[in-house]
Amino acid sequence: MSRRSAVPKNGVLVAGSLGRRVRVINKVDILRLLRAAVKREGGQVAFAERHGINRVSVNKALNGERHASSAIAKALGLRREYVIEEDVD
Repeated sequence: MSRRSAVPKNGVLVAGSLGRRVRVINKVDILRLLRAAVKREGGQVAFAERHGINRVSVNKALNGERHASSAIAKALGLRREYVIEEDVD
């Protein structure tokens, strides 16, 4: 394939010159970041109020009852990206 984007036979778009290095984190990592941020802010209420997030959402995320919302992710300085999983032979 050339350096230009091309669509191979399987229909998946391959970008030859697109992309950048990123750190990929999982749900456990997000929970660790949230716990640290809540501690720094002085508690769940303080964290929620500072970032304009519902305190119940923060509590449920910390207790594993709900995934961290996009608002929580944004407050942690995160954003959603999509990662191509490649088979390693």
